[in-house]
Amino acid sequence: MNTVISAMALDYPREKLHVYVSDDGGSSVTLYGMKEAWAFARLWLPFCCTHGIKTRCPEVYFSGAEDDEDGELRGNEFLEERQKIKIEFELFRERVMRANENCGAGGDSINGDHPPMIEVIGEEEAEMPILVYVSREKRPSHPHHFKAGALNVLLRVSSMISNSPYILVLDCDMYCNDQSSARQAMCCHLDPKLSPSLAFVQFPQIFHNISSNDIYDSLIRSAFTTGWEGMDGLDGPVLSGTGFYMKRVALFGTSIQDDTNLTELRRSFGYSDEFIKSLSQKYKPNISNGHDSLAAILREAQLLASCQFETQTKWGEEVGFLYHSVCEDVLTGYNLHCKGWTSVLCLPSKPQFLGSSITNLNDLLVQNTRCASGLVDIGISKFCPFLYGPLKTSFLQNICYAELSFFPFYFLPVWCFATIPQLCLFNGIPLYPEVSSSFFIVFAFIFLSALSKHLWEVISTGGSIQTWSNEQRI
Repeated sequence: MNTVISAMALDYPREKLHVYVSDDGGSSVTLYGMKEAWAFARLWLPFCCTHGIKTRCPEVYFSGAEDDEDGELRGNEFLEERQKIKIEFELFRERVMRANENCGAGGDSINGDHPPMIEVIGEEEAEMPILVYVSREKRPSHPHHFKAGALNVLLRVSSMISNSPYILVLDCDMYCNDQSSARQAMCCHLDPKLSPSLAFVQFPQIFHNISSNDIYDSLIRSAFTTGWEGMDGLDGPVLSGTGFYMKRVALFGTSIQDDTNLTELRRSFGYSDEFIKSLSQKYKPNISNGHDSLAAILREAQLLASCQFETQTKWGEEVGFLYHSVCEDVLTGYNLHCKGWTSVLCLPSKPQFLGSSITNLNDLLVQNTRCASGLVDIGISKFCPFLYGPLKTSFLQNICYAELSFFPFYFLPVWCFATIPQLCLFNGIPLYPEVSSSFFIVFAFIFLSALSKHLWEVISTGGSIQTWSNEQRI
C-alpha cells in the first residue's frame, strides 16, 4: 500500500492524477487495503503539502530512514500533527494486517479463475486523486500473458475512466522516493524538440535494501549505470519494466481521425466502440456526472477487462505491450524504437523510485532464469535484432539490443572456462603459454586489459574494488 500512497502523493495536479492498481489474484484483501489506503491518504496528502514533506512514502518517513525533514526545527504544532498522522498510519497498517489474517475482513480471496472486477474509489472527492482497483478476468482455459496482459487491461480500462495522455508504471515492490518525478518526466515529454518522437522517459531502477557487500550484484550496475546511459546517447535506453512515464499514443500506434475506417479500428483494438472513441485525444471521460454515468463506464470497462476481448485483435501483437516474451518491457521498447520512437534516461541526483532487490541465492536464480528465458525468446523470435531491426533502427542501437537478447548465451564460454582448463590439467595438456614463451606477453596483456577495463568502468560509475570483485565473481 506504500506504493499506492506515495503515487497518490506525487507533486502533480490532483485532478489530473489517477492511480490504478492491477490485482490479478482478485483478492478482497487487496481491495480492502486500497480503501483503507485512500482513507489514510486523505490525512497524509494535506500533511505533506502543508509542511513540504519530501519523503512521501509513509513507512519510510515514519521509520526515520531518511532524516531530511528537519522536524525539530518546525515547532511543536508540526510535531503534534506528525504524531497524530503517525498514529493513524499505525492503525491503518494494523487494520490491513488484521484483514489479511482474517482473509479480507470477512471476504473470500480468489485467484486464477474469477470474473473481472473494477471499482473506483474516491470519485466524489475533487481534491483527491482517484484510486481505481482493477482485477481482470482470469480463466484457466485462456492465456493471461503475464504482466503484459495485465498492463494492456490497465491501458484499456484507464482509457475509459481518465484517458490521461501519459502513464507511470510502477511495480508493487517500489515506491515514489521523490514527489517531483512526474514534473521531471513532463519536462522531457513537453519539450518541443523531444516530444514528437519521444515514447517514454525511463528512470533507473535503484534499490533500498542493497547491503554494503553486494555479493549477488543486486545493484545491476552494468545495465542501469553503464548500458542504459550509453544507449541514452543513441535512440534511448531500454524499457525497464517499472519507473517509466509512457506516452499512451505510442502504445496504441495511432489516434482516431474523422476519416478512419471503423472496421479496421475494430480489428486492431477490439469491438468496443466506446473504447475506440477514447483513442481520440479530444475524448475526455467524466465519471463525476452522476451514478448512472459511472455505472455505464464501469460496465464498458469490465468488458475491456474480459478474457475474450482481445480475441482476433492486434493486442499484444502490434498494439499495447507485446506478448512474445516474458520480458515484455524489453520487447515493447525495442518495437517502439524500431517504429521510430525514442526514449530518454532521466538521472536526477535523488532517486525518484526505490524498490526491493533480491537478497538470497534462490531468488537470484529464479529471477535470472526468468529474465534469461525472456531475452532468448526475443533473440530467437521474429523480433531477432539481427533480422528485425537493421533497417528500422540505427546500427549501434540494434547492436545494443542484439547484445542484450543473446546475453544469456554467455553460459557457453563460462561452461567452457569451468571445464576445459581442469580437463587439460588432468590430462597434462598445456592450455596457457609458459612464462618463458613469447606468447605469454600477449596473453597477459589481454587478460590484464580486460580486468583493468572492467575496474575502470566500475570506479568511474561510483563503484568500489569490492563491487568489481563481486561482479567478477558473479
